[in-house]
Amino acid sequence: MDYDYFEIKIPCHNKEVDEIEEFLFSLGSCSVTFEDAEDVAILEPAPGEMPLWQDIEMTGMFTTDYDENQICEAVEKQYSRNAKIKQLQNQQWERTWLEHFKPMKFGANTWIIPSEFKAEDEKAVNIFLDPGLAFGTGTHATTALCLDWIDNNNLENLNVIDFGCGSGILAIAALKHGAKRTLCTDIDPQAITATLDNAEKNHVKDGIEIIQPDNFEDVKNQDVILANILAKPLITLVDTFYAMLASGGHLIMSGILAEQADEIVEKFSPSFVDFQVNFKDDWASVYARRK
Repeated sequence: MDYDYFEIKIPCHNKEVDEIEEFLFSLGSCSVTFEDAEDVAILEPAPGEMPLWQDIEMTGMFTTDYDENQICEAVEKQYSRNAKIKQLQNQQWERTWLEHFKPMKFGANTWIIPSEFKAEDEKAVNIFLDPGLAFGTGTHATTALCLDWIDNNNLENLNVIDFGCGSGILAIAALKHGAKRTLCTDIDPQAITATLDNAEKNHVKDGIEIIQPDNFEDVKNQDVILANILAKPLITLVDTFYAMLASGGHLIMSGILAEQADEIVEKFSPSFVDFQVNFKDDWASVYARRK
């Protein structure tokens, strides 16, 4: 036997997901994942939601301690549909990920560097970050737009909020560009863990303060908000951001599809001025200043 894992793939409807997931785990699956079976995009879930496609392909991964034919027969007997088997070679998945993740430069002086690489310019702002569970490594256009803004603006001694911190990449970048303190918040507990871990690896953990999403009303007079989330939740946060910022404070938003930028500007115009919109691929960032 020259493989260490195998996968069972099962087509299903989204109403069956919980039942089939439970069944796969009962058979001994070490992980279960969902994929869209029809190439239908879900671009903008509301905060706290986990929407699913109507038609899904579920994948259960098993070690070779289990008999793949018996597992396949059990699935087909239980659900009367064909299951597909794929054998998987054992490998270090994180190393495989990193083969496609190289040092990246943003603006004139900011680098995101996987931990296995050395800094190309010791005098640059170097952030060491590996792919992880939380969103944000600089590879996505929305993160890149925010990093470009940070690199091009003076954050010296400013108080910054990273709203939807993900991996902590923007908070870390802000601190390495001279910010005095960065408040970080996210609805995903894994994001908070990732942010603190990455901040420690980059020697800026002392500048990070975590704030729970239900404590926003206590945050006032901040200098900068970085919000790389999505357009739908951003639209609901106009008053929240206004209350958090000091007069003249800066707001940089991304996670916005290019065609949504005008709507964001319209919604924020009553309370903000000096809008600047930048585009990368199919995405946009919107800068504004609090009145």
